[in-house]
Amino acid sequence: MKHKTKLFLLFLVLATATMSAQNTTNEDCVEVGTLEVNEPLNNINSQPEFPGGNVELAKYLTKNIRYPRNSRSSSSRGKVIVCFKIERDGKISDVQIVKGVNKILNKEAKRVVSNMPNWKPAVENGIAITSKRNMPIVFFRN
Repeated sequence: MKHKTKLFLLFLVLATATMSAQNTTNEDCVEVGTLEVNEPLNNINSQPEFPGGNVELAKYLTKNIRYPRNSRSSSSRGKVIVCFKIERDGKISDVQIVKGVNKILNKEAKRVVSNMPNWKPAVENGIAITSKRNMPIVFFRN
């Protein structure tokens, strides 16, 4: 079981490393089959960051994601892509499901993202700005 947990944590680290960030000039969160930046990022000095980076984000997700009871006995699995804003003060807002699996898993993904601690916001020309991010959350059963 310990080995599976390490593999899951590694998978989350790799998955979160592929997250995309967007400047807020584009108000729509659209998934087009990849998790790449849709538009070039101009004049951004730093990207938003979860406290402690991607490793801590993976730990947060591992600790806080609860596979919903209604889905435990079913074969519900898949990748939910969540889009959210990181405000200038680091708070998470406007959490939306871009690509979902089902209502139960979508709701859990939205819950865990909505409850994340404040991030370090993106900085443009020395000023904190609001930015958007797409984040994949993968649900699977062992």
